[in-house]
Amino acid sequence: MTRTTLSHGVSAYALGIGILTTAASAQEALPTIDIGSSSAGSRMTISSPASANQTGYARTTSSAATKTETKLLDTPQSVQIIPHEVIEDKQAISLQEIVQNVSGVQLENSSNPYDQFLIRGFSNGYGRINRNGLRMEGLIGATEAAFTDRVEIVKGPNSMLYGRIEPGGLVNVVTKRPQETFSANVSEQFGSWGLSRTVADATGPVDDEKSVLYRLMAVYDRADSFVNFDHRDNGAAALFLTFRPTERFEANVQFEHYQKKIASDGSWIPVDARTGRPFVLPRSFSMADPSKWSDFPTVVHRTIYAFDWTYKFDEDWKIVNRFNYVDNDENQNGLGFGGFDGVNIYRTPWMGNIKRAMLSANLDVTGKTTTGPFDHNLLVGADWFSYQDDLLNSPSSYDGLPLNIFAPAYGNVSAAWRLVADSGRSNVTWRTRSKNFGVYAQDQISFWDDRVHLLLGGRWDTADQHFATVYGDPFASCYPYCTGYPLKRYADTTPLSPRAGLVFKVDETTSLYGSYVRSSGTNNGYTSDGSVIPPERGLQWEVGAKKQFFDGRVMASVALFDLRKKNVLQADPLRPGVSVPVGEVTSRGVEFDISGQITDNLNVIASYTFDSVKITNDNNNGNVGKRYYGVAPNVANLWAKWDTAPGAAEGWEFGGGFYAMDNRWGDNANSWFMPGYIKFDAMGAYRTTLFGHGVTVRLNVKNLTDRRYFTNAGGWVPAAQYGQPRTFMGEIAFKW
Repeated sequence: MTRTTLSHGVSAYALGIGILTTAASAQEALPTIDIGSSSAGSRMTISSPASANQTGYARTTSSAATKTETKLLDTPQSVQIIPHEVIEDKQAISLQEIVQNVSGVQLENSSNPYDQFLIRGFSNGYGRINRNGLRMEGLIGATEAAFTDRVEIVKGPNSMLYGRIEPGGLVNVVTKRPQETFSANVSEQFGSWGLSRTVADATGPVDDEKSVLYRLMAVYDRADSFVNFDHRDNGAAALFLTFRPTERFEANVQFEHYQKKIASDGSWIPVDARTGRPFVLPRSFSMADPSKWSDFPTVVHRTIYAFDWTYKFDEDWKIVNRFNYVDNDENQNGLGFGGFDGVNIYRTPWMGNIKRAMLSANLDVTGKTTTGPFDHNLLVGADWFSYQDDLLNSPSSYDGLPLNIFAPAYGNVSAAWRLVADSGRSNVTWRTRSKNFGVYAQDQISFWDDRVHLLLGGRWDTADQHFATVYGDPFASCYPYCTGYPLKRYADTTPLSPRAGLVFKVDETTSLYGSYVRSSGTNNGYTSDGSVIPPERGLQWEVGAKKQFFDGRVMASVALFDLRKKNVLQADPLRPGVSVPVGEVTSRGVEFDISGQITDNLNVIASYTFDSVKITNDNNNGNVGKRYYGVAPNVANLWAKWDTAPGAAEGWEFGGGFYAMDNRWGDNANSWFMPGYIKFDAMGAYRTTLFGHGVTVRLNVKNLTDRRYFTNAGGWVPAAQYGQPRTFMGEIAFKW
């Protein structure tokens, strides 16, 4: 990755601090089971909210937006769910590809190894996502698609439940869970650019009473790229266990381990000042070097320890506790975009070792009660998030590696890389120590024969953060003997984060809703004089409608929103590596989503977004009224699958769709742009049985017409990156 400006208290080597998040939807759907009866032979239903009405691509229930089991029709907020069926049919192996199936979500930077998106025009933060409702930040490839059951996207500010979070929305990855019936799957995927990906997954009960369940998964993934010198060689394994010793108690324990080796500096294509758009260069162009993979790859070692437990007092009241600890060690190496003179890119070598550790925990009590004509679904909770990181490296100030983009000559960077490595071996250029604590309460009130649902909630939280960096005064003078001390403290207590929403159900399948919410982020870091920038604040009004069709098999929704974000940052033109506040950015738009099983044979997921994101206050920097960088005002996508014999062991599947994106400005001054494009995808599959076991053969073609297009630039450099050319991807899967 390249070094960019400080944002949310971090350089591109480190990350900002958010708080943990929790969601009752953190379980894969389990069927109703017998836990191990009591003397009375009673039964207990153990199922996740998403278990209701799961048919094909349809999902009608989620708790990501409320932390209670709530129908999407009764939720006064836009929530979209991408089920594992979509992930498998499209052979999506990265979170960046998965999230583009819903409205309002665009990539921030396609070659960035961190999962960063623009949601309603605003970044989700420095690789900030949720895993089973708990926050993770700044992790390269934070989640594995092979371990994922579904991805939930909750639009708009969510501070009331999730604390210090970006106002555009959150992405929650829900992992697979152990099942009570034995099954095993092995698949081999192969395709363009030398792709070879093997996935194994086995689950079932440990004992006859099914009080202990297991799930064991592993994946090995290696591939080259359409970009020269880009490679990956990754592996991951997971062991998930479920314990059900009594009829009222359940506990889940999870272990994940990742080993990654990556070389991906990306196809940065500079902007041609004459045309105001990136140069037309071969898509294989790279500003990296062959020695990156052999001598200076980025290497990641990461282990995730997680558990959750639930105790049900009765059918209406329960207590849930979740915990997540991440131990992450990254040895990062790369070539940054240091400038362009019209012919040469000036590359900046950097190397660094980053050690990160984060702990998330929460406790929720939920219950239902009635007062007169009002039914209440109550939530009271508290959460805690602790994060620390240490970066050992040298500042990225060496820009003496020119590369002629029209006649590139490689092989001259090893000496510079080694010099950077030696000078930064014991130099600590960044330290972070942060703690966040919050308490919240929510009441979902329903009345008038369940036709009206009122949601009221609020949160109080506090953040205590300590930073040290050499990238801004007063720390720069310490190099090359920086220790990362003393740490500069920034504490902040957020005013109450309120939330109110109202749903009116026209009938059992149609609802109208409106909502109001405020949010707060963590502090924004430092200006060039070392002053602390205040936290970003968000405010949103949203109205919309939701409709179920075909007996609940299809869900459609439309949302209109007005979202404002204050204290937004942009790069300081006088001080590389530091940011200054933009002021205020306003995002106004409309989103349409539809997904589900239209007929027994046909499944579809589609969306359309119109989003006008403009700078409304920039502290007299001259950009008021201009469009915010990277956000396409119009985006549409469609994916449909036809199954010739749904539910049968043998049959054909055919799928296809498109993704269309409007022009996007590359910077806030609107001085250059990336052209719009439309690309098409297709899929064909055949499933049958062999010796009594299921076999599926699948072929996907992505970017069918080989359309040349650019993905987002990220707004920090005058350059963009090519999107993936025509790509073939095959799969052979066996099921026992």
